[in-house]
Parts: sequence; C-alpha cells; structure tokens
Amino acid sequence: MTCDNFEIYYRPKGWGYVETKTKCGNTKVDGSRAICDACAANADRMAEINRQEANVEADNAWSHSAGWGDW
Repeated sequence: MTCDNFEIYYRPKGWGYVETKTKCGNTKVDGSRAICDACAANADRMAEINRQEANVEADNAWSHSAGWGDW
C-alpha cells in the first residue's frame, strides 16, 4: 500500500545532479524504499513499512538457506 505522494531526491549525473521523483513506497535507484515526509511522520504507517521489510528479510533468509537467491 502506497500513498500518492512523491519523494524527490537528487542523484549524480555527469558533472551535476538530476532531480528524481519516486512514488512513495516504490524502490529508489539505490535499492532503498522511497518514503515521503507524510508517511515518515505517521507512526502506524512506519510500523507497517517496517513489518513489510522484516517479512522480506525473513523470506530472503529462508530462500538463501534453501540454496536459492532473493525473491
């Protein structure tokens, strides 16, 4: 579940930087999750995000123990 807000960040490109907008909840270029300021300030939403991240880590740990890769 994501909200309709965007997180804006700057990433290097050439000799400068380019503005990048990523929808809240989606994956950014560096592989981390984009979280807007409104969701970051909401304790319930952050608890849900942390629970989802913990589930992903547990799934990947099980997958690695079985000799497979990440999901």
